[in-house]
Amino acid sequence: MPTMNVNLTPALACCSGDPSFTPDGEHIVYWRWDGVEEAIWMMNLDGGNQHRILATPGGADPNVSPDGNTLSFRLGLAGTENGALFRSSVGGGGVAQVTPFNDISIKHDWAPDGRLLLFTDNADTGDPTDSTNIATIRPDGTGMRHLTGYAGGHVNVFAGSYSPDGRWIVLRYEDVDRGTFSLYRMRADGSNLKEIAFLGDLKPRLTDWGPRAAGDGDSDD
Repeated sequence: MPTMNVNLTPALACCSGDPSFTPDGEHIVYWRWDGVEEAIWMMNLDGGNQHRILATPGGADPNVSPDGNTLSFRLGLAGTENGALFRSSVGGGGVAQVTPFNDISIKHDWAPDGRLLLFTDNADTGDPTDSTNIATIRPDGTGMRHLTGYAGGHVNVFAGSYSPDGRWIVLRYEDVDRGTFSLYRMRADGSNLKEIAFLGDLKPRLTDWGPRAAGDGDSDD
């Protein structure tokens, strides 16, 4: 039976987007711009109880930690392309900066155990001799680590998400010289980089790993 598409958000002066489910599957957090204010909002799965959590100028991609207690999101630095990851309580209190301001991409993800945030650093530098790389950081802002180390602008990689078991990361691999894109995966420590699919000039964005199906094995292939 066909599934009916339902508009969960009301007509706005502009838009709403970047939705993600809370870990309990009961709510959706999302970014909203009404022509006056950019903010993070939350609603029930049916679109009910829509309420503003906090204003986020230049903000995007709200995500809730696996334990349901912490909200992470990107904030832009006014007048620049730079952005940084921030965190707060799910209710919007206790806002704190997690990463330094650099060109952090919109898409980021929580490790399934909640110990790390995955993100893309130097995402739109504008310098063709520089490369984009994938990094992790603890939610308290310590322990930042680059998982890839490309340089020279020939290859760019963009973080997607962790696999449900936390062992793998899916990512976009861009061969700048050829102008082509692929989906890759790598270990959560950055090792064992492997192509999943060559996509030619099709550029995947905001990639997420699907839920683990019953009976899936733990193959390392």
